Amino acid sequence: MKKLFLVLFLICLVSPFLHAQTGGDEPVVIVIGGDGSGNGGGNGSGPVRHAPALIPIQAAYYPSLSTLLVNFIYDLGLVAIEIENLTTGESIQTNVNAIQGVHPFSLPNVAGDYVITFTLPSGRVYSGAFEIE
Repeated sequence: MKKLFLVLFLICLVSPFLHAQTGGDEPVVIVIGGDGSGNGGGNGSGPVRHAPALIPIQAAYYPSLSTLLVNFIYDLGLVAIEIENLTTGESIQTNVNAIQGVHPFSLPNVAGDYVITFTLPSGRVYSGAFEIE
């Protein structure tokens, strides 16, 4: 019980400092979706029911840091990443060894509508959209 109280106390104590460090801004969560590619199944007698697919990538943009944080849920190999500003037409392309964990990407703080695309070694494509104001 004492340990639980101590942990809760430390969280309450540290939380304001973490909030101040990120500039107090809320991250822009980027919803990542798949391209729907993959093999079907079944015997042709009707629709095949599948469990929702696990998207192995999560992302969020932190405006005060001008940083995009990408979390790879598990190792994906060499992933091609393209970040395109649809407003200006500018794009950034890079290849990343997508090991499990969080990877930071600095972005120019240029307002616009953005699309981020991840192409896995298997050819599967995941993408998401976000806005920088």
